[in-house]
Amino acid sequence: MHVYILVSGEPPQEPVVSKKSGQVYEKRLILKYIADYGKDPITGEDTKEDDLLEIKASPKTVKPRPATLTSIPSLLSVFQNEWDSLMLETFTLKQQYQQVRQELSQALYQHDAACRVIARLMKERDAAREALASVQAHIAIKPPPEAVASESQNMEIEEQERGINEVVINKLNETSAVLSKNRKKRKPPPELTSPDTIRTFTQNFSIGSLHTSTTPGITSMDVDQTEQLILTGGNDKKALILNKEEGKVTSQLKGHTKKITDVLWLGNPNEEGYDTAFTASVDKTIRIWQKTDKDYKTKSTISAHTAEVTGISVHATKDYLVSVSNDSTWAFHDIHTAQTLVKTESNDVTNGYSTVEIHPDGLILGTGTNDSIVRIWDIKTQKNVTSFTDHTGRITSIAFSENGYYLATACEYNAVKLWDLRKLLNFHTIQLDEGAKVNKVCWDYSGQYLGVCGTDVRIYQAKSWNQLAVFTDNTAEATDMKFGELGKSVYVSGLDRTLRFYGEPTEE
Repeated sequence: MHVYILVSGEPPQEPVVSKKSGQVYEKRLILKYIADYGKDPITGEDTKEDDLLEIKASPKTVKPRPATLTSIPSLLSVFQNEWDSLMLETFTLKQQYQQVRQELSQALYQHDAACRVIARLMKERDAAREALASVQAHIAIKPPPEAVASESQNMEIEEQERGINEVVINKLNETSAVLSKNRKKRKPPPELTSPDTIRTFTQNFSIGSLHTSTTPGITSMDVDQTEQLILTGGNDKKALILNKEEGKVTSQLKGHTKKITDVLWLGNPNEEGYDTAFTASVDKTIRIWQKTDKDYKTKSTISAHTAEVTGISVHATKDYLVSVSNDSTWAFHDIHTAQTLVKTESNDVTNGYSTVEIHPDGLILGTGTNDSIVRIWDIKTQKNVTSFTDHTGRITSIAFSENGYYLATACEYNAVKLWDLRKLLNFHTIQLDEGAKVNKVCWDYSGQYLGVCGTDVRIYQAKSWNQLAVFTDNTAEATDMKFGELGKSVYVSGLDRTLRFYGEPTEE
């Protein structure tokens, strides 16, 4: 008789049995339940009053006479009725609770399965996009051939379009002739910041907490000609574009799957600022970002290397890009088509390249290697024309002076060397303190000042090589630096996730 006890908590006074389920109930309780729900409380089957059979019990329980509410028996009768109602309601709530619990468990399982499917599809989508970008980077888009063109003719056309052909060489020569002519006549501008002023430089302001803190650090930086847009790359796989005047991030460039090693602006600003940026990454790719109405989007991806891309440099024509990689190759790319025109290997380079920069005239480029050697290459012939081997340790940075005569090189073991390209000799060495690191060397546009950053930030005067300023505000290694126009400002990025801006002290 456990069923009626479960429902009412008492033995039945008028027991009845269900013809469908065989369960025994208190008559008044089951009639009330059927009137409310029309179902058997245990099995949930549709049940009517006609489905109940009265049990002939002996001796038959005789209900007591109704009592008034003024006596204890009458109160007990009222309490009994209330108890019956409460038990029926509790029983129903328990059933509904179990049903809801089962439905919730099923919904959670379905949600988890859906999340897994979505994650897998997103991964497959990203892989498909990368594969498509890789194919686009290696296959040039050509106009449809005429119906009568043969397969051999198409192959001949493709071969002519690849490589540094006569058209490319003519463009390089024309650009070099114009730049060389102008450079010979140019003198340091009279408005150039004086050495005494640079000695007074201090940190005017900074922008911190850039990139994520889980993999902290700014690895590289570039500043546009207006000095309003700053491009940074980080260990967190993202590149950021900051507005200097607003002091905040205006765009996040997401797409690389590993940390970014180098960033560059193209150098053709429009009315609203630069519209094309480049990012190189450990994920073996270079991304070209184009400004749209709302934000910067990946225009194309170059996948010419088989190991991490360690450095990039834009040619003076603004039509070509050079990259170096730990796969011991350097490559020459067409920016507009994202096509790799030349990929150069050398039997003398086996440990990978660490940095690259194109000469201001655009006919030669310099590369640094992981095994301490600086090499100068003829771009047109891809020949190594000279090498500098006086460093010890990985070459971390190289920089040509704007007049094209001098080359500054830095290695990981606290030394910066100055080379005269006309005589091919090392005419000066800046030896830093033992244990100091050098991550970047750069010239100002006039070629009168040299910046060195790593453990700290230093500025030297060309020719005399006197140290003009030392900045120690960075709380982690400084990774990159740039001079502003006329040497009036200096921009520094670091692994402390901070951009720092130096200049003359401002009046408060």
